[in-house]
Amino acid sequence: MPPSDNRPSVAAVIAAYSPPETLLGTVRALLVQVPHVVVVDDGSPAELSGLYTRLAGEGAVIIRQPTNLGIAAALNAGLKLAETTWDPAFFLTLDQDSVITDGYAERALRTYDEARKAGIDVGVVCAASYSGHPVPTISGTGPFVNAFDPMQSGFVLPRSTVDRIGRFDEGLFIDGVDSEYTMRARSAGLSVLVGAGCDIAHDLGQRQPGVLLGRPVRLGGREISYNYHSPARVYYISRNGTVLTLRYALKAPVWTARRLVEELKAHVLRFSFSPGRGKLLCAAARGFVDGVRGVTGRIPLDLERRLR
Repeated sequence: MPPSDNRPSVAAVIAAYSPPETLLGTVRALLVQVPHVVVVDDGSPAELSGLYTRLAGEGAVIIRQPTNLGIAAALNAGLKLAETTWDPAFFLTLDQDSVITDGYAERALRTYDEARKAGIDVGVVCAASYSGHPVPTISGTGPFVNAFDPMQSGFVLPRSTVDRIGRFDEGLFIDGVDSEYTMRARSAGLSVLVGAGCDIAHDLGQRQPGVLLGRPVRLGGREISYNYHSPARVYYISRNGTVLTLRYALKAPVWTARRLVEELKAHVLRFSFSPGRGKLLCAAARGFVDGVRGVTGRIPLDLERRLR
């Protein structure tokens, strides 16, 4: 059964593109915790229309985007529909490959309520861990801990936050959308808190072993691994990382520097061990240039074709 009526209403929004069958189970589990679920089809292939029909049969409201417009636009479409249809007090945003644990929504709302009673202006409550990996933090002790750079999957957004700072930045398309929202909230004086006990099972990507001369590379007794991303994805990572650095270097220098270090470490592994490194380097360089120039939106089609 959904949460009782004496709790604030929550609408979950899932951005989906070619989702797996497991999304059916995710929607069923969500509807035990929240009364409303919106799944936004962000331009999936036509052969998946049957899956979306089944999702609607489970109780989700389906929005069909005309083409792939990016995760920010997909989430925003879901937020808009939820606002006008149910007027919820909170939104819960999720990726298609995320599954929240039992009681996630209730725990997030409890964190929000307790923080508000303690005089904290809460902008976002995020997950505490993803598949057992704790979310990095920046400050706070006890029940109120500020997250460093959390993923949007698992964001619990008070309606007041959306009214105050707006929706997600569609110009970023994908990658950095959550980082930008986190820092926009903080710039408005809002806290981004870790939800106590809010855990998510999330596909963190297929880690690939770092191999040199046919042998796995080890450091400190451990094998090095990395997440492979396509050249187009690396373009977005580089471009949007540059955009965020320029946008927040003066407003939040410590956060910006820490994020740059994390991105640099990922790039070093990527360019050291990924196949097709030439295209990856080309994508990253073009992304950096476009980021400096302030270019946003979808990757240029001619560039996308060259990077395939």
